[in-house]
Amino acid sequence: MGHRLLGQRYAGFDQINPPRLTPTVGNPGQALDHKRFADATMRENFVAERDILHRLAPGIPVTTNFMTALSQCDSVDYWAWGREVDLVTNDHYLITDGRRTHVNLAMAADLTRSVASGAPWLLLEHSTSGVNWQPHNPAKAPGQMARNSLAHVARGSEGAMFFQWRQSRRGAEKFHSSMLPHGGTDTRVWREVVELGSSVDSLRSIRGTRTRADVAVLWDWQSWWAQNLQWRPSEDHDPRERADAFYEALYDRHLTVDFAHPEADLSAYPLVVVPALYLMTEAAGNNLEEYVENGGTLVVSYFSGIVDEHDAVHDGPYPGALRDVLGLTVEEFSPLLKDDRIRVTGPDGSELTGDVWSEFVVPRGAETVWTYADGLTAGHPAVTRHRFGEGSAWYVSTRLTAQGLDALLGRAADDARIAPRADLPRDVEVVCRTGESGTFLFAVNHTALDTKVPLDAHGTELLTGERAAGQVSVPAGAVRVVRLDG
Repeated sequence: MGHRLLGQRYAGFDQINPPRLTPTVGNPGQALDHKRFADATMRENFVAERDILHRLAPGIPVTTNFMTALSQCDSVDYWAWGREVDLVTNDHYLITDGRRTHVNLAMAADLTRSVASGAPWLLLEHSTSGVNWQPHNPAKAPGQMARNSLAHVARGSEGAMFFQWRQSRRGAEKFHSSMLPHGGTDTRVWREVVELGSSVDSLRSIRGTRTRADVAVLWDWQSWWAQNLQWRPSEDHDPRERADAFYEALYDRHLTVDFAHPEADLSAYPLVVVPALYLMTEAAGNNLEEYVENGGTLVVSYFSGIVDEHDAVHDGPYPGALRDVLGLTVEEFSPLLKDDRIRVTGPDGSELTGDVWSEFVVPRGAETVWTYADGLTAGHPAVTRHRFGEGSAWYVSTRLTAQGLDALLGRAADDARIAPRADLPRDVEVVCRTGESGTFLFAVNHTALDTKVPLDAHGTELLTGERAAGQVSVPAGAVRVVRLDG
């Protein structure tokens, strides 16, 4: 009826044009399908070229460099592209927007590994130091290049390649860093490149192993496209921001993340997080129901499960694809004005803060954990928990701060029986790769202080050759890789 009312019905393909400038809002379904069409057309071209190369050079892998970081590319459905390449590769460049760049790096590496279905992948491009295409392009600190490189390896890459070999004298990227700078071999960057090359040779036994994840985060590029179309309840709700925020909260709890498509098998994960899935198919909704019913713990953020793959609202109350597993309905969205804040209180007196969004939530089996304390939704549930089958499903109906997300994920982690890592300081990441050649623990210290990382077993630190018993010492800004005994 909506398209009929606005005169946006089509009687034949000859009536369909690409989205164009319109005097008012365009057809969102058409805009979404055009994004799918553009992505599928690029992919079809790649497949044609790949097949030619397979015929001409049988046995040689064919790939193309992805840019999976949500900060760098939003026009490609990498779940679909990952199935077409022989080897998943990625370009990653630090975005200097004031945030913790190493968290964005970890997220991009986890996302790339997930696009590769958990298999080893390859970092095809990153920079030795500063780039030249951002408003501000700081140099990397001493040791940061090696730390960045090995952080990618920890999360599944089989190596670390750079753009560019020699810094060009002309053209648009003449100020982009390289392995061999304008200053030649008597430079810090060159010496660090040589040192890194010597270091990675000691890690050859890691090849073929896989990174071990603790939790899953659901992500779908097509949902992101749909979410970002015109005329949504609030322009301040940004799905990428929620994905970044939930990932950072999990990172700070020292949990390694796999990303997963909403229809993927989730049975291996004790905890699954849904930061922003506005578009959700019926199959995805059924998948999450089965996951929780079989004992999984699910955390869902607001404005998820709202429309189907055609950008049509699921029949019945919000959130249509998720209301049964969450045990609630949402009568009405109540987005907040810019700079408005809302208080959320728990029965134990705890108080959290939200902004951007609130909702009139009606429990239909779910219990209220935190309640809105002020604003239009005062007295209504803000965060709920629903026992469903053998598992539990959490729902948060506002944009919580980092402190609030940590409190929420802490409760959900308890449900999932995930033990906290209070023995690790902030910004020291610990990631394991495992396979036939053994188990390898990467400890990456992004802080300015030396630290010690506890070990579950004795082992050998591969970069120094030293034995490690019970713990491994990691100097400030350094990386240690321990091959555990056994």
